[in-house]
Amino acid sequence: MIDYLRMLRIGDWIKFYPLFPLAGALLAGGDSAQTIVVLIAYFFMISYAFVVNNYFDADIDRQNRQKVASGKNPLAAGRVDGRGVVLLMTFLVSVPLVLSIRLSPTGTLFIVVNLLLMTAYSASRIRLKERYLWDAASHGLMFGALPFLSSILLVGGEISRGTILISLLFFIVGCEALIAHQIVDYVEDLGSTTTTVTRVGQKNGLLMLGGLAALSVVFALAAARLYQLSLAVAAASALYLMAYPTYSVRGMLNDISHRSSAERGGADRGDSAVPCRPVSGKRELRDRGSRWGLR
Repeated sequence: MIDYLRMLRIGDWIKFYPLFPLAGALLAGGDSAQTIVVLIAYFFMISYAFVVNNYFDADIDRQNRQKVASGKNPLAAGRVDGRGVVLLMTFLVSVPLVLSIRLSPTGTLFIVVNLLLMTAYSASRIRLKERYLWDAASHGLMFGALPFLSSILLVGGEISRGTILISLLFFIVGCEALIAHQIVDYVEDLGSTTTTVTRVGQKNGLLMLGGLAALSVVFALAAARLYQLSLAVAAASALYLMAYPTYSVRGMLNDISHRSSAERGGADRGDSAVPCRPVSGKRELRDRGSRWGLR
């Protein structure tokens, strides 16, 4: 039973992804009972996204000793069986569907779309997670924009210009989460899978991440102006939106800084080649730097 619970990988997302449906429910004025139901529904849905990802990645993960040793995919390690995982996924899908039907038909439609996208992200032959740009776009939709909009509808709210603006902001943040994860996992992904960052390269991935962060600030300031939020709140939001992606790839930035310093030192000494030793603690930074992207 414990290994089946590990398939949910709750520790990888519990501090981040539930914020988006929570924001939607609160903004729409949902009462405490409705908000709790929405959070329960999305707890099961996000869990499903990680379980279905583990299910379709089992064969790939078996070839990676580090992933097997990490215990994040018990199916790859042989500690759970495929039939049991299918039953688990069926249960995880059923709960949010039943809960959403009781709240709102329109909200249920959004829930269904969200579940289908979560499946298409990992499922064989479709594998949005391995398609150029589609990986980031689907990640932003299924973890950012759709949970926010679904929650608004589930508690009886309406979609407006303001909520669409915020959903675009959350979409960008969801894209950032995956791009940051791909930057950190660049070396590991090369030769084993295809991602947007393996296609464009690590440096271009960093530029893409920076562009998304800047765009998120623009949307945040626009939303703050529309909802007439204070300058302090707007500034704090902008600061967070710039700090979050920087923190996510801090290990990689430290590595680049070290290499630049080593190269400058070599140039000052007239060395033709400067060996770059790994940054101390890089592994710890890499493992914990961007844990929220679904890979």
